[in-house]
Amino acid sequence: MAIQIGGAVGNGARTALRMGRVAAVTATVGADELGGLCRAILSADHPATVWLSETTTHSTSYSVVLQPPGTDRSFWHHTGANDEFDGTCELAAAPIVHFGYPSLVPGMTADSGQPTAKLFARARAQGSATSLDLAHCAQNSPLRHYDWDTYFAHVLQETDVFCPSWDDITSARNEPSRNHPGVLDRVAVEQAAATFLGMGAAIVLITVGEQGSYLATGNPPRMQRLARTTRINADQHTNISAWIAAAPIERFVTSNGAGDTFKVAFLLSLLRLHDPRAAAREATLVVARHIGGLPLVQEPV
Repeated sequence: MAIQIGGAVGNGARTALRMGRVAAVTATVGADELGGLCRAILSADHPATVWLSETTTHSTSYSVVLQPPGTDRSFWHHTGANDEFDGTCELAAAPIVHFGYPSLVPGMTADSGQPTAKLFARARAQGSATSLDLAHCAQNSPLRHYDWDTYFAHVLQETDVFCPSWDDITSARNEPSRNHPGVLDRVAVEQAAATFLGMGAAIVLITVGEQGSYLATGNPPRMQRLARTTRINADQHTNISAWIAAAPIERFVTSNGAGDTFKVAFLLSLLRLHDPRAAAREATLVVARHIGGLPLVQEPV
């Protein structure tokens, strides 16, 4: 038996570690066995960079993931202590501060997303770039009818990289995906990315599962802010729009954590390659190796 911490914190930190980087992690857990387990496992991999606040009024968040052969996953999720996380946490002086997912952390959506915007403003004030990811918004979620477009209008002004999946977007907006089985409405994806750029994001990266991802970048003034942190050439990589094909997968082991793996791999590759398109292509290779149960970084022959 193997026990792993999931979610944006667990999956993201583990991806960074497997790619040779150290992540500082912050979250809220309950004063219970699962909270202690989270602290022990994360601290073993990331000594001195685990900052978990503890609440006595909520139990630690967890999910039960069901994936029968031949079908997609389903999640039974308990938000628990995530209900108390409000962004007033310690911040490491990291190149990028990544937050996921407001659809499962309701406190971060209060006042039209002001806690998220304040967290990102603090991060940017210390010289960090900011990254935001969503999660599927379930039919029975208390945020199902939340005004997400107003949230995006506030938060994306402080967001450098916005990296949701297409399912995240359509479920949050409570709208059909406009896809037929095996057919993706690419125009709808491109229009959504353009809308998010117009709200202030510098880079929008929308994943669409086995059909790859769509990358779009903002105008020169918006990209200049991100360039100071990632050393990308803002003029060279402005106003990009590109579909990135998914990498082939030789065998399927698990899709758990694939989204977080892809997003964090993209961020780390962006820091190393200074090129959004090259970073997105590298992230597709990394997530394919994750799904196939292989080391994320291919060892030299």
